[in-house]
Amino acid sequence: MVLDALIKIKSEQDPTLTFRRSCREGICGSCAMNINGQNTLACLCYIEPKDENGEKKKSSDVTKIYPLPHMYVVKDLVPDMGNCKFKMLFICLFLCCLIVVY
Repeated sequence: MVLDALIKIKSEQDPTLTFRRSCREGICGSCAMNINGQNTLACLCYIEPKDENGEKKKSSDVTKIYPLPHMYVVKDLVPDMGNCKFKMLFICLFLCCLIVVY
């Protein structure tokens, strides 16, 4: 998984690498990233397997990891969740008002 690779990079190569993770089961969504041009969860995204020689099948098969494109970046792969939390609060308040009215 991509999340396992990021954890290995953080522990062995670059301790300043910053990213979010929580459940490691694809439930919480905290490890959401843009991986190879697709928004997905790092804990569910597989890294392409290697061939018999231990090398990737194509030289162009490099896994590219970016923060989510529609959010502001706090650091490295950590997006700013403030706007998202505000929208969730607004939706919860709206739903509560609907329940009270009906």
